[in-house]
Parts: sequence; C-alpha cells; structure tokens
Amino acid sequence: MNSFMIAANAVVPFICYMLYGYIARAVGLGDVKFYKKLNTIVFKAFFPLLMFNNLYTADIDLGSHVSMIGIFSGVLIAIILVCILVVPLIVKENPKRGVVIQSIWRSNTLMFAYPLCVSMYGEDTGAVASLVIATIVPIYNICSVVIFSIFDRESGARTDVKKIIMNILTNPLIVGAIGGAVFKFAGWQIPASVMSPVAGFANMTTPLSIFILGATLDVPDIGKNLRYIISVLSLKLVIVPAIVTVLMYMAGYRGSELFIAFILYATPVAGASFPMAQSMGGDAALQGQLLAISTVMSLFTIFFWIVGLTSFGIF
Repeated sequence: MNSFMIAANAVVPFICYMLYGYIARAVGLGDVKFYKKLNTIVFKAFFPLLMFNNLYTADIDLGSHVSMIGIFSGVLIAIILVCILVVPLIVKENPKRGVVIQSIWRSNTLMFAYPLCVSMYGEDTGAVASLVIATIVPIYNICSVVIFSIFDRESGARTDVKKIIMNILTNPLIVGAIGGAVFKFAGWQIPASVMSPVAGFANMTTPLSIFILGATLDVPDIGKNLRYIISVLSLKLVIVPAIVTVLMYMAGYRGSELFIAFILYATPVAGASFPMAQSMGGDAALQGQLLAISTVMSLFTIFFWIVGLTSFGIF
C-alpha cells in the first residue's frame, strides 16, 4: 500500500491540474484558441525558466557515477534511434510520427522518477537520480527537437540540417538549459532577489502546462486515436521498462541503481511533450491524450511494477 501511496502522491496532482483546466473551459473561461495561445506563451516564456532553474540549482557531482550515467544515456540514445527507424515504417502521418516516437521514451522524471527513488531508497539515491535526470533531460529536449524538425516537412523532402540545428539552438527548453549550465559551471552567483521570481515562475510551469492540457483535451476524439494510444502506452508503461530492466539486470545493476534505470521509463509521458508537440507541428491532440492517459494509468502500472519486482527480490 505504501508503494501505491507514493505513486498516487505523484500522479493525483497532475489529474487535478488537468481536471481543473477541463472544467475551466467547460464553464466558458476561454476557448480552444485562447488556450493554444496561452500554451505558446508557457512554452516560450516559462519553460526556459524551468530548465534554467533546474540546472542552476542542481547539486551536480559526477564523482563515481560517470560510468553508470554514460551507460544509461547510451541506452536512452539507442532506444531513440530504434524508434526513429521503426516508427515511420508503421505510422504514416508526419505529425503523428514525432509524437509517437517521443512518447515511447520521454518520461516525466522530475515529477515522478525522483520522488519515487527517494521514497524507495532514501535521499542518497535521490541525489544519484537527480544527477542522472540532469544528464538525460537535455538529451530528451535535443532529440525531441531533432525529431519534430525531421517530420515537420513534406514526405520525401530532404532533411534541412541547417534548420534542425537552428531549431535546437533556439528551442526555449534548450536555451534555458544552456543558460542554467553556463551559470552553474562558471560559478556565477545570481542574487536571491532575482532567483526568487525565477523559481516562482519555474514552479508555475508544470501545473500551468497541465492545466492547459486539460482545457484543450477533447475526450470524444480519443476514440479516433485509440489504436495509437493502446500501442504507444503499452510500449511506454510496460514493454520498454521491462526490456530496460532485464538488460540492466543482465549488465549487473542491482538495488537502487537498477530501480533508477527502471523508473526512467516506467513513469508517464513528460509534461513538456505537449507544448513542444503543439509548438513544433506535431499532433497536439494525440500528444495530449497520451500524456493525460499515461498519467492516470501510471498510478496503477507503477504500483504493480514495484510490488511485483520487490516481491521477486529484484528491487
């Protein structure tokens, strides 16, 4: 039951944010056009501050974890490459391709993976998880920008490498991450009077983006995307976590390190995936549905994963 409460504490706030947004639109507080505009503002003005704050305030000490972080990052990149090669063979519409690809591996690590690691193994494991998350989130963002840039074009057209590079360098999430990393590693101190509002805006970002998701979610349209939802979420919440756990177990990882590898993939689709899909030509409706449903489903899948693997002595 403790495992269930841990998962619930991470998931229920997201459900509340979405439900509140859905109710706000239902009672006439703005239309879809308004919320899409607001979503663009959040993506371009709020997410950079979130990324900046996360990296600037992170307690990063590579130490003896360089090898583990390198392997975890390599596994993530391998999964991304497999998705890029396989998904276009199955999904024929470009706006859906980018959404499906990123939804298979892009997880909500900050809101889900970190607190679950702390609750399962304590603050020391939480510190290691933070280090891993600080490494893989930039990989998430760069790869997502590249993927949407590739598929934001007519089928058969040549990939514009220059455009992809510019999309990476100007993407709000990456700009914020680069800024935070520069200030962090250069040792530049920002006055508390400035960091306080930055942190305030950063803390608003995830709730506001999920609120907008709820306001733009069209429940009847879910049936149109049901086959994508079932296949992608089966991969996201069951198949990929199982494969990664087996591979990392065979590689010799045990206990807390194995749990970190597992939870990076067992958590729901990242909240940042929705504004990115909407801003970069992806199928925002499908992305929103995958995000919302994976958030609710993960309450149960994470619980069964933790209970099952703990009972077998794997965690």
